[in-house]
Amino acid sequence: MTLPERLAQYNASEGAEEYLDEYTKFHRKLSDKREHKLLDRYFARIGQIESALDLPCGWGRYMPYLSEHGAKVLEADYSGSMVRKVAEVFPKAELLGRMRCFGHRIPLQDRAVALAFSMRLSHHLADPQVRREHIQELFRVADRWAIFSYFDTASLKNKIRVMRTKMGLSKKHPKNTLGRQEVRTMAAEAGWEILEDPMLFVIGSGHRLVLARRKA
Repeated sequence: MTLPERLAQYNASEGAEEYLDEYTKFHRKLSDKREHKLLDRYFARIGQIESALDLPCGWGRYMPYLSEHGAKVLEADYSGSMVRKVAEVFPKAELLGRMRCFGHRIPLQDRAVALAFSMRLSHHLADPQVRREHIQELFRVADRWAIFSYFDTASLKNKIRVMRTKMGLSKKHPKNTLGRQEVRTMAAEAGWEILEDPMLFVIGSGHRLVLARRKA
């Protein structure tokens, strides 16, 4: 699970405001542009969808995009402040609902939504088992499609971080990662297939953005 102090900061109203401001920065705008390019490609395959779980929703930055593709969106986040912020930023949005929950304990029935959508949560989860449970929950609650990101163990950025930490050149902890084959194995075991999982950026980012489809 995410470290307690980080959870407390994220849940605070100040944390919600800081997160909203974060996406005005240049590097965030650059990654946003790349994410949208990949998502446009994915939705060209998916087409229109009836419903989507957006977790973590943050202040709702992807809610309009999902809505444009036909989805009634269920906005979910650990942070109550974030969930409330969605209503402030998008007061006229017609949502499927809003709820507070953990990413590895989603209070929905099996195959409850057409798409489970989770951007930039996995790498915040400090416990490897919780990271795996988060992916497994996405597969459980999605009826047909899943889109999610994770930080690849074999990415150049993670390898450099591990090397620098071992050499005493950095006090930062290694990234919270998953292996590419590990994710593909979890998908297969849950009855899913990975259709695409490119790196967001080969240099400068270790995130993979996954498009997965239930086999039956």
